[in-house]
Amino acid sequence: MPFRKVDLHVHTPKSACYSDMSVTPEEIVDAALADGLDAIAITDHNTVEGIEGVRQAATERGLCIFPGIELSTAGGHILALFPTDMPVEELHDFLDYVGVDREGRGDAIVQARGNTEEVLEKVEERGGLAIAAHVERWPSGFLETNQPRRVKRAIHGSDHLSALEITVPRNKGLWNAGEVRGYPKQRACIQGSDAHALEDIGRRPVYIRMGEITLDALRMALHAHETEVAFPGELCRRE
Repeated sequence: MPFRKVDLHVHTPKSACYSDMSVTPEEIVDAALADGLDAIAITDHNTVEGIEGVRQAATERGLCIFPGIELSTAGGHILALFPTDMPVEELHDFLDYVGVDREGRGDAIVQARGNTEEVLEKVEERGGLAIAAHVERWPSGFLETNQPRRVKRAIHGSDHLSALEITVPRNKGLWNAGEVRGYPKQRACIQGSDAHALEDIGRRPVYIRMGEITLDALRMALHAHETEVAFPGELCRRE
């Protein structure tokens, strides 16, 4: 199976903090294709309003779209990714389920109800895949929140968490091997652009070995991350 170049953390103007509110779904797709991406995840802050426009713009253009959300929780931000064909109506229902107020959707300040472990479980319960976002970034990565160390360890150790999105690539091997002090569980790692502008899309790609690009294939690759997930500098050693 080939390695697919993906960016699993892309925003649209439906996020209140986006850089240019005039950017169109077609421009987002164009930028992703220009960077050679095979798939992107649309992960706006606490909203799914930007997904359908990008999904339609990508139709028959060779770019796969994972619908997703960047959820703000008490213990840090979580990327929740869902099957490529999941209707937006079901994603709206999911936001209701995790307690994201409708008035605050699109705003990263608004938090889902409950603790982070509960939110992770709800993502999986609704057929999604949860990734801890930019884990080393203050103040929204779970490692850099003001939560107690025991809470951070519980998030890292959750059976409902599929991967860490890291911003320090050299630490990938340590996380993979469970050798980060205090966090012994071996974890798959990705990196993502966290794009809030067209020029950011694809700036931190990750390569995932998949035949057909589906959420199940992504989940399986993360489970077998030792051979199925590569950062750009590692790719030549994996093929």
